Amino acid sequence: MVQLECQYGRSKKTYDSTLVQLECQYGRSKKTYDSTLVQLECQYGRSKKTYDSTLVQLECQYGRSKKTYDSTLVQLECQYGRSKKTYDSTLVQLECQYGRSKKTYDSTLVQLECQYGRSKKTYDSTLVQLECQYGRSKKTYDSTLVQLECQYGRSKKTYDSTLVQLESLLTPEYFQKLLHLNTKKSGYTHRQHLLTHQKKFAALLTEYDAPFISPYSSLASLDIPSPTFHGPLLTTTPIPKTDTSPKTVINLSGQPLSAPETDVLSLGLKFVPTPTTDPTPDLAPRIQNVTKRLGEGMEASVTYQVTSVLSQFDSRRDLSRDNLTPQQRAALKSLKSKKSELRFLPADKGNATVVLTHNQYLDKVNEHLSSGSYTLLPNDPTQSITNKLYRVLKKLRDEHKITPDMFTKMRNLHPRWPQLYGQPKIHKQGAPIRPVVSFYNTPLQALHKVLATYLKPLAQNPLRLKDSSDFKQRLESSLDPSFPYHCSLDVQALYTSCDMRLATKTAITSFEQNPGLLPSNLTSTTLGTLITFCLDNSYLEFNGCFYSQDEGGTMGSPLIVELAEIRLAEVETLALSSSPDPPSSYSHFVDDGCGAFRDKDHAETYLTFLNSLTEDLNFTMEHPSTDGSLPFLDVYIHPDKSTSVYRKPTHTNLYTKYSSCTTNSSKNSVIRSLTRRAYNLCSPQHLDSELQTVRHICLLNGFPPQRITSIMEEVRRRFLNPPRRQTPNRQTPNYSLSISLPYHPSLSKPLKKILGQHDIKVTHSSSTTLRNLLTKTKTTPPPDLTPHTIYEISCLDCTSTYNGQTYRPLIHRMKEHERCHRLNNAYDETLDKVKSAPAHHSLTTGHRIAWNDITILKSLPSKAHLDLTEQAAIHIRNPTMNRTDSAPKCSSLWNPILPKIAATLKPTPSGITFSPS
Repeated sequence: MVQLECQYGRSKKTYDSTLVQLECQYGRSKKTYDSTLVQLECQYGRSKKTYDSTLVQLECQYGRSKKTYDSTLVQLECQYGRSKKTYDSTLVQLECQYGRSKKTYDSTLVQLECQYGRSKKTYDSTLVQLECQYGRSKKTYDSTLVQLECQYGRSKKTYDSTLVQLESLLTPEYFQKLLHLNTKKSGYTHRQHLLTHQKKFAALLTEYDAPFISPYSSLASLDIPSPTFHGPLLTTTPIPKTDTSPKTVINLSGQPLSAPETDVLSLGLKFVPTPTTDPTPDLAPRIQNVTKRLGEGMEASVTYQVTSVLSQFDSRRDLSRDNLTPQQRAALKSLKSKKSELRFLPADKGNATVVLTHNQYLDKVNEHLSSGSYTLLPNDPTQSITNKLYRVLKKLRDEHKITPDMFTKMRNLHPRWPQLYGQPKIHKQGAPIRPVVSFYNTPLQALHKVLATYLKPLAQNPLRLKDSSDFKQRLESSLDPSFPYHCSLDVQALYTSCDMRLATKTAITSFEQNPGLLPSNLTSTTLGTLITFCLDNSYLEFNGCFYSQDEGGTMGSPLIVELAEIRLAEVETLALSSSPDPPSSYSHFVDDGCGAFRDKDHAETYLTFLNSLTEDLNFTMEHPSTDGSLPFLDVYIHPDKSTSVYRKPTHTNLYTKYSSCTTNSSKNSVIRSLTRRAYNLCSPQHLDSELQTVRHICLLNGFPPQRITSIMEEVRRRFLNPPRRQTPNRQTPNYSLSISLPYHPSLSKPLKKILGQHDIKVTHSSSTTLRNLLTKTKTTPPPDLTPHTIYEISCLDCTSTYNGQTYRPLIHRMKEHERCHRLNNAYDETLDKVKSAPAHHSLTTGHRIAWNDITILKSLPSKAHLDLTEQAAIHIRNPTMNRTDSAPKCSSLWNPILPKIAATLKPTPSGITFSPS
């Protein structure tokens, strides 16, 4: 014994004095000390530097206290602990206590134990005690106790009260079935937890070269089926079903895409990658444009706090986790480089991404333009239509037929042309495009918007559905055994084939019969004149060419939507009132209708009669399937007239990914809206299956199971237990100002807190989706027509420059500068003000201005960005033509972040030229 002690203990300089004391205390005080155990202890305890001192203490404490100690039993007890019938609960506590304090402890196991045990505030402490006391002290694990522990451990504090309430509401048979299914589900989840725990614990023991035999191996023989019930006690996750949805990426280009490129596109074009650049140049001007409307003292306070946050932000040291892998980042860069060759387009339905070549896309759109409804124009009519509209509105204003306020609201001062783009219809042969026109900030956009508000009351007819939930309620209330045959009707190409002039006549007639629907100073004749002007001047642009639309209307215009609704309601109302054998019930949503008939012949007869009433609209009919089921909108009508949610064959189950860089509220709305739709549209016998589908879809989109469960439970409570009486709403803050900021994972929260403290409401938008990064379907206007720009004018004879801003198209402001120089009118003596600094410099010094070499420093998304960006350009670039005696437009408190904004200024040629005077 002395030799062994000398050999293994005192012959090493690194001998652990604590281990010596323990060995002396427990090893030499017993006569029956097993020398083999000494050797084993010495061999594994002192020969490894990484030997766990905690395990040594446990072995010494529990191994040498028995005279008849068996060395094999020591190892089993220390390592497994669960193979003894009389398991010592103290050992469990010590093992847990010392196991989590080790740096080398498996971090995954720590997270798992903390997640299911002690990291949840609502975790039932009684379950912890029961698990330690009863779970490991029995040789044969009691399955009933397992179910009981899981049932009470993962439920809520209000479990008992909910159980009592359910027992009082449900029938005894259904209540017992509920408990039975929930017990099976809980047992399955507990089994999965045990198997995971077993793998992690085995990995830990591998570090000590020891085999592991699971004490829960007997559970593997239990036949526990996967859960199939989503009741009120649902807190577990079922096995995800096999995904049979269509592909999210449909490559029709014939050019292969790499696997990482396909992975990026499969995220969906609405996916938002984590920003990798500094958002200060975009955030700061937006905030400055709002804070300048505050009082002087409050503006200084907000500006100081905001600049402190933005100036300290460094995108290179940002700790925000990137939601794309390095391979996906490289693939995204590769996809960006292919934008000139390929078109990455959203499918018309289903959220799929369609890949076409540039020529394929042009051919599909040109095929639509050659259908006969469009005429090619020789030049751009934007300016002429703008001037024509001004003359028409001015005449009506002078004749007091419209008010000055209406005159202002019906005009866009600096419009751009309407742009046509297409979305492939992958559910049709050949994938033709659906034409859509971007109508924002066009010459007639403001007029269309005002006229649509006047027509909206006429479009609110009894046949028009609000949504799918409204259709379900009408279906249930109008069921008639004599009319069991339901069919859906569809109008082919409603907006492009509808006779808008007939709809205009109908609207004017309705206003003549009901003049109270119009404002007091607006007559039906004036309204008809304005609508006719809109229809006569309807045009669009595609690929640099301009077309007038001779038939139908522009999809994207609010006026065309209301006119089409008026025309469709007129035809359907006439058919129902004049048909000798109408359906018992009928309703429609946009171009889709549904009616109840006696049989198929009755439905076909009514369809023939309906098409005979109109020449512009062509109705088609979809009959039920062989089993009597029929889809309409997103409602599936079963043969027994029960309903469930319907998804088209092209639906991809792709929604906002949980990893997308967006706000939590937008992510939660995915779960909430899908669950709410399930409760609104599904009959009771189909509700459970739809809730499973919703959970499966959310899991496919990366949502955590716990979040899915909590939100679905919240929706269930509100749906099943609506408030019996109206309760006063919680008092919401009454914000005086509002602002929309691009979401950033590191900056949005502190900025929202700062602005909220100063009575500014903050909402977030996502401007860097994959669609914004990859999809380019609109024609970029030439630089000289670009609005919201920071520009620079230089002198040919010296180094002087001038930096300025304009919210109008650049060419308009440059013509003003050149005119002031040409007419020697750069200084206004009446106002004692310089009208054009470059012209004034040339006229006072005799130098020549580079009128044909004007550069654009930056094009900005809105007028709100101009002031602070211009101040950054002047502050950093120091143009000498700019006046230094005038007060800056922005506070000097913004100066710390001006270098960040100025770093984004990149001079580019404007292409503007002036003929020599």
